[in-house]
Amino acid sequence: MWQILSKRKWEFSQIGLEERYRVAGQFLALKAQGWSDEALANTVERQLDLSDSRIGSALFCELWQLEKSHLPPRQLLEIVIAIVGMPDDVSGELAENQALVARFHPNLAPHDPFWWDLSHVVDQAFPGTSMAEKDLLARQVHQLRYVISSQQAEYVRQHVKKVGETDSRALARYLRNIYPWWSWKKDYTIGTSARLHNKLKFENGEKRYPSGYSSFNIKILIHFHTEFILDSRGNFLNEMDAQKVDEIGIVNGASFNYGKAGKRHWDLDVDTVGPHDPVFRNQATKGFRAPNRSGKCEADYDRSYFNPQGLYAENALSNYQQTKLVVREFKRMMWRG
Repeated sequence: MWQILSKRKWEFSQIGLEERYRVAGQFLALKAQGWSDEALANTVERQLDLSDSRIGSALFCELWQLEKSHLPPRQLLEIVIAIVGMPDDVSGELAENQALVARFHPNLAPHDPFWWDLSHVVDQAFPGTSMAEKDLLARQVHQLRYVISSQQAEYVRQHVKKVGETDSRALARYLRNIYPWWSWKKDYTIGTSARLHNKLKFENGEKRYPSGYSSFNIKILIHFHTEFILDSRGNFLNEMDAQKVDEIGIVNGASFNYGKAGKRHWDLDVDTVGPHDPVFRNQATKGFRAPNRSGKCEADYDRSYFNPQGLYAENALSNYQQTKLVVREFKRMMWRG
């Protein structure tokens, strides 16, 4: 370590000695996270500030660029998990949610290319169906999806949302700002099927919405990976929200997607829920079921997403039709400015 630190020119004084030991402490903390000596030596020689290693910080981005083509994918993920401080199983408690989200730099935006980098690393680290196997790193990486979605919602709240505004109006402005009307490439989708985010519970013949209020939730995706879920009232829904803990968020909330659309989405994001979801969410979702995709002629059509007279319908509109109304209102916000 001292050989690496000698690359810096230290003032021969009490202040210089104190600075050297301060930087040495930062160096050891970074090394404990898993960064290589070669990458750390590069940052020391360039006299970069080593004090802030949060995900998305200037230092993190420098180290990530140096390491991503040299370290094995699992080792890169272990570094991310170490920086965030992911436990073996998240608790879902507000204080923990806030602490985990705080390990991301507040300026790391939901459309930042780092997220696509991270998704690619996860794809490489877990070939085939291996992410659904018993593996602590796989479990932590799976649960990290909920933390990421919470961090991305916080970005919109802290950087875009105005006093008295809903999350949905802030998100509409955010999308309009990063993808203006004249831009030929709009890397987002509004209204992708949110069937799995509209779970209900049926008890004693009664329909029960999570958190006790009727809501038809919609999905907005950026580059397929970044995911926002909004309820009918315009609130972000997150399993591990950094501002509030509520049943509807835990049951129907957003989760960052590591896989691309298709089979890898199932391998990395869908089939991992059963083996790796945290205990607190398994308890909260018990009894809640998403509508199915059955057609008119199938036996369980009464529980279909598309049945206007079914168990998930309201006011003679299917759950699917109700969500489309919410999507239409969100698009109006986009157009109105």
